[in-house]
Order: sequence, then C-alpha cells, then structure tokens
Amino acid sequence: RQFGTSAVRNGQLVQPPMQVFGIEGRYATALYSAASKQKSLDAVEKEMNNFKDLMDKDKKLAEFVTNPSLQRVQKKAALEEVLKKQKFSDLTINLMSAMAENGRIGKISGVINSFSQ
Repeated sequence: RQFGTSAVRNGQLVQPPMQVFGIEGRYATALYSAASKQKSLDAVEKEMNNFKDLMDKDKKLAEFVTNPSLQRVQKKAALEEVLKKQKFSDLTINLMSAMAENGRIGKISGVINSFSQ
C-alpha cells in the first residue's frame, strides 16, 4: 500500500470545501487531499460515482463488499483486481485497499457520499 502525504498549498493543508465527520469523513477528506495534490479531483469523483453505480447494478459485488464473514485480505485482493480491470486510478485503488485492509470497506457508500458533498 502506498502512503500519501497531505496536500499543501502555501504552507496550508488543503481543506475540503465542507468539513465532514466520522470514519467516512476521514477517508473522504484523505481522498480529497490526495486528489487535490495530484490535481485529479474530477477524475477521482467520477471513479467514485462509477463504483457506486457498479455496486447498485451488481448485487453480488455489493454483497461481497458488505459481507463481514470474508477475510480482509480476500476483499482487498478481489477489489484491487476488479478496480484495475475497470482502469481506476491508483488513488481510488489505494483508498479501497486501505478500507478493505482496515475492515471498513462496508462503509464505502458513506465515504462516496461524503466525498461527493
């Protein structure tokens, strides 16, 4: 997994336009900061919305993501494979991997909603 550093402009951290709270907010803020640093906010937002649409259409994927009985390593590997086939950016893949590794991938809908705000 790659670790990102906070985006800095003129010595200040890049803050999202709206402050969000909770676990979902932390992940959304981290993604916003990393995407700002790489100047790819629009692309990442599009990918997050595409993933949400993919989960809405593919019920098996949605069940897989929210199934607590599967091991974290299995979820991480499967999600990375699916996202790479869909040609998602490294930022999006890293976010999903980190969430799967930390056992929080079931909160991805909340992260997408927070990021879209």
